[in-house]
Amino acid sequence: MAHKLDRTHTREDRPTAGYLHDGILIYLKEMVDWEAYYRHRKGDDVDVEAERAALIGVLETCAEICQEIEPEARKGWNQPAELVDGEVVHPPHISAAYERLREAGLIGLSIKEKYGGFELPTLLGNIVLQMVSRADAGLMTILGLQAGAAEDIQKYGSEELCQRYLPRFVSGEVQGAMDLTEPQAGSDLGGILTRASEEDGRFFLDGEKIFITNGGAEIHLVLARDDDTFEKSKGTTKGLSLFLCPRTLPDGKRNAVLIERLEHKMGIHGSPTAVVRFEHAEAFLMAKKGEGFKAMLDLMNNARLGVAAQGVGIAEAALDLAIRYSKERKQFGIPIGDQPLMKNMLARMVLHLEGSRALLYRCAVLIDQNRSLEMYMERESDLSDAERSELERMLERNQVRIRLLTPLAKYLATETCDQITRSAIQVHGGIGFMAESEVAKLHLDGIITTIYEGTSEIQVSFALKEIGKGALEIVFEQLSKELGALSGDLVPYADKVRAGIQRIIKASAALLQDFSYALLSSKPVADMVVDVIVATELLKQAQVDPQRFDLAASWVNRKMLDLEMHAERVESGGVDRIARCERIVSLFE
Repeated sequence: MAHKLDRTHTREDRPTAGYLHDGILIYLKEMVDWEAYYRHRKGDDVDVEAERAALIGVLETCAEICQEIEPEARKGWNQPAELVDGEVVHPPHISAAYERLREAGLIGLSIKEKYGGFELPTLLGNIVLQMVSRADAGLMTILGLQAGAAEDIQKYGSEELCQRYLPRFVSGEVQGAMDLTEPQAGSDLGGILTRASEEDGRFFLDGEKIFITNGGAEIHLVLARDDDTFEKSKGTTKGLSLFLCPRTLPDGKRNAVLIERLEHKMGIHGSPTAVVRFEHAEAFLMAKKGEGFKAMLDLMNNARLGVAAQGVGIAEAALDLAIRYSKERKQFGIPIGDQPLMKNMLARMVLHLEGSRALLYRCAVLIDQNRSLEMYMERESDLSDAERSELERMLERNQVRIRLLTPLAKYLATETCDQITRSAIQVHGGIGFMAESEVAKLHLDGIITTIYEGTSEIQVSFALKEIGKGALEIVFEQLSKELGALSGDLVPYADKVRAGIQRIIKASAALLQDFSYALLSSKPVADMVVDVIVATELLKQAQVDPQRFDLAASWVNRKMLDLEMHAERVESGGVDRIARCERIVSLFE
């Protein structure tokens, strides 16, 4: 059944339209096979329309709250969290907004119902994070870690840990933090030196973690090196285990988890970033001993999608301000938005924002597909061996796609956020450069998205690793099917994207000549892959909503030209380019 988008209401008579807009609604109403999703999860008797309506209801509530908290967030942007007597105190606007979200039940949306959660789709969770980020980027870090930490506990924690902590996560009573980084271990987690020792079946942590987002949280998920293999595994990601370390132990005693200081940052001031020290703090093992890095990757991937959503949300806020200002500000007798160069700038901003959203949502939908299939396989015990084997094959192929799309989604959304917030300052001109300018604040908030949970360079390196393992074949196979299903005026554009896919395959052969050259080329390769995935997704949107045709056509026309340029650069070889880079840098030394 088609669910055409309702364009009869304006932003003025639907106050939350800025938050719950057509770019979101097209996925909820047109782009996701909710029928298959809910029947896999709940069986044939499920009322799919009621489930879909409930999802929209959740987002309407979230949009309303975000609309309410946004003004106070803007006023309190400069207010940092403070460390008082060893405890983190959030600024008033953060505490009040968190309480509103908690009262509305918007925490722990993805957690299983048996632990008090709602078990809602990943897509919905990411849209919520996007909305919250648009209202208050600092608040999003708290909410995002809440969801990510709880999901990791649900997957890797014992039933006892799940029963003890997950209901408190869902209620908002406790918050979570992810403790990875150390002075010598940033992107390279093999450098971790925090030590985990086992004494009579109990585990204790000693060490220091830095740049810990929401470091004052009650529950810390800590990656530490096992004491019994410490020297042997040092410098590698082997011998690392994942621990749940509470600041208050089950018997009510305070654990030896010390918040040493809070950092002073360029943006997201309301989000406390801490140095955390563990002084023989008791902790509880999650997953198997020595397999902490693998478990932490799940949390990191969740966090990367969350940061992608944060980037989209911040960019939305900046774009909204830029478009409004371009209509209000007049120069040479007309609104500056009527100037041809400004029209082009704003169109590019919208184009890249919608491209980022499309890739983020596509990745989230894939995750939801896999989770629903897993639930179906658990529920249907009478599946034949052949049926089970085919479903397992589908799961694995989807997982390959997810492993590639996750770093690409984070890379695209956060770089786009940086570009859009910067362009929004340009639209505002001199007033945009003032310290009190809202777009300047959004730009400062957005910069961190390209850095934490792995810089953009780390993301494209991860993507290259997946490409090296054969991910492109599986991703492109699905894209080709989707492009083949398009019709009408979209067919010529689909043909251009198919040609782009073949161009990527041809150019990728040049990566085999040298691993260092492959790393050097990882950004243009990532850009090419992103361009065809997003092109396909936008064309699919245009198929169900003709008003998005220009958006899709513009992406294809612009990006296929860029793709050819990237392909030629990759094919140029030139393994000597690394040495050339070194010589150029030496001119400045």
